[in-house]
Amino acid sequence: MIDVEKILLFLELPLYAQRGSEVNGLCPMHKQRTGKEDRRPSWWINTETGAHICFSCGYKGNIYTLIADVKGIDYHDARDYIDDTAEKPIDSLMKRIKELPQYVQAEPEQIPMSEARLAVYIDAPDLELRKRFLKREAVDTHGVKWDLKNEAWILPIRDPNDGSLWGWQEKGARGRFFKNQPAGVKKSKTVFGVEIMEDELINKPLIVVESPLDAVRLTGLGHQAISTFGAIISEDQAKIMRRALKVIAALDNDKAGHTANEQMREFSRKYGMELSYFNYTGIDVKDVGDMTEQEIERGIQTAKTSILGKAAYL
Repeated sequence: MIDVEKILLFLELPLYAQRGSEVNGLCPMHKQRTGKEDRRPSWWINTETGAHICFSCGYKGNIYTLIADVKGIDYHDARDYIDDTAEKPIDSLMKRIKELPQYVQAEPEQIPMSEARLAVYIDAPDLELRKRFLKREAVDTHGVKWDLKNEAWILPIRDPNDGSLWGWQEKGARGRFFKNQPAGVKKSKTVFGVEIMEDELINKPLIVVESPLDAVRLTGLGHQAISTFGAIISEDQAKIMRRALKVIAALDNDKAGHTANEQMREFSRKYGMELSYFNYTGIDVKDVGDMTEQEIERGIQTAKTSILGKAAYL
């Protein structure tokens, strides 16, 4: 077994910290790859396997390639170098690695979340509303904004209990671009549109869709709609849905949507929800965002009860 720690000492590499079996130091090949010296330790090597990588310049490999690159020798000579170092005593030099400070990653500074954070965005242009068949009053109801610089929708993510702002999802209007702010915001703990879930839902079906913008469109047509931010339904989201006595799942008519429909059926049994599925019969598109108003109304009015099982949505 190769003694990686011993090799590192004989190579005289500048090491700075350790984290378990990982040792951190300046990248030994940074200047050759970038033309600049590595001034911020971004290179890591595993002392058990010898695998290493620089997260700055991308330099990576194993213990053999490391020796070859640092010493300027070929791969076979690197093997001989390992054999030679195995015979050499290093006495107190081994303490260098053992005494390296433990690596602690600084937590990024968190900027407090508030409604003021959305002030940098503007109202969505009329042209973008028309492209998505969205009504201005529905967009305003959900607090949806527009990122002018990145040409993207800003979709608020709110606390399911008090409606306070947790963050937002940025959805590009051109192509499949998604970005959550702040990173790691717990979308699975809430639903888009939770702020409109009022007592009147008791007498009105709650339409559940995958895309927030599809929920906005349904709101514009007079429906109560929420989005799960995708095709995976969490237990927390199901608990929010049970505030409504009747739920209609209008998830996308594709494989992922069908899997989500089964999740919905399990949750409906667990939490006593009256669940129906949007009727896609005779409709060629897979989600309500691309349907005509007539197709949407027909799919809702003829929704099939989940008691039918998969036959209700296939």
